[in-house]
Amino acid sequence: MKTSRKITLDLPEELYAAVEKFKEKSNIPDIKSAIFELLRYALTLPPYFREFDWTKAEAEADADIAAGRVKCFPSMEETLAGLKS
Repeated sequence: MKTSRKITLDLPEELYAAVEKFKEKSNIPDIKSAIFELLRYALTLPPYFREFDWTKAEAEADADIAAGRVKCFPSMEETLAGLKS
């Protein structure tokens, strides 16, 4: 028999609405199961993704774009060739 622990969460409305959307999109029958799936997924992410500073990376990317440090390619072939060079 599996053991479990009961917890109570107070979620801000915005977060609850996001969980509701996930539940609907994923065809999960109830909010409790949706939260369980989201927690399970988050806890199984590789450490790189859990520890990566996404906010900092986004800010750096925005700065690069604003400074014009970007490349545009007209086709997928040229994009791949640009990555290899």
